[in-house]
Amino acid sequence: MNNNDSDSGRAFGPLPANPSSVPGLPPAKPSVLRARLAKILAASGTRTAADDDAPSYFTLGVERIDAALRGNAGADGLPRAALHELHAASRDDRTSAAAMALLLAHRSRLPDKGEERPILWISESGETRRQGRLYPPGLAELGLDPSAMVHVDAPDSIAVLRAAADGMRSLAMAAVIVELAGKKPRGLDLTATRRLSLSAQKSGVLGLILRSGSDAENPLPTSAFSRWQVAAAPSLALEANAPGHSAFDINLLRHRSGLYGLSARLEWNRDDQLFREQQSGQPDKRRAPHAGAGPALAAVRADHQGTRAA
Repeated sequence: MNNNDSDSGRAFGPLPANPSSVPGLPPAKPSVLRARLAKILAASGTRTAADDDAPSYFTLGVERIDAALRGNAGADGLPRAALHELHAASRDDRTSAAAMALLLAHRSRLPDKGEERPILWISESGETRRQGRLYPPGLAELGLDPSAMVHVDAPDSIAVLRAAADGMRSLAMAAVIVELAGKKPRGLDLTATRRLSLSAQKSGVLGLILRSGSDAENPLPTSAFSRWQVAAAPSLALEANAPGHSAFDINLLRHRSGLYGLSARLEWNRDDQLFREQQSGQPDKRRAPHAGAGPALAAVRADHQGTRAA
């Protein structure tokens, strides 16, 4: 991966070996440099970790997965101030991938103390007409607050990425979900995702790129901190043969710390607002979905006015 791309076209001269030293003056102490940096960031409106009481990492709620995701970091789980990528395993898994993106964004909001920052969902208007919109009653069934979602229809993928850049720079957002369809969405490249990653690092806003119709095994290069593949999974029936929790098969394809191949079957518990690893055992065959069917997720509805069949 080329991490030398720059958002600016200006040329800069070589930096001194010790930027903190000035001829004739003693080197500045690290504490002084940190104070200067904090002052500059405060003047620019950029929030630092010290300004935010919320943890910089969020967990899924599954101890095995959260501990494994620690990597080189000092905390379990995934970083909030970063860009992550989710790929639907197939066309039939698009709804599950969308639900997983929403649930991860929701989990990232839980540590906030008294904050009511919304989740921003940005998609192409043409894809929205084909696949459906977020469905408030379905969101409520997942234990999510529909009023905490802001949905933006953009005319094309370029506009989606521009709106995402604005959203991820805004401290008013808790998370931004960028929905892009197809193998090679126009404008999605290393430079564009690098800008989104830098915006996430500065603002502390979680960024999630949701991909459908892509090739997760041979994806476009991005600067995402982690890349996941998501598929629908059969749920286990509850007591009295009641419908089980929504279930997902997840597979970690890339992680900045070098992790690879981490996989699990997770269930979403709406009452406890966390994921749980599905216990070993076969689901009740009478309630197992047919091949290619998704789990009971009503977060996206395609029969609203103006939607046509895919």
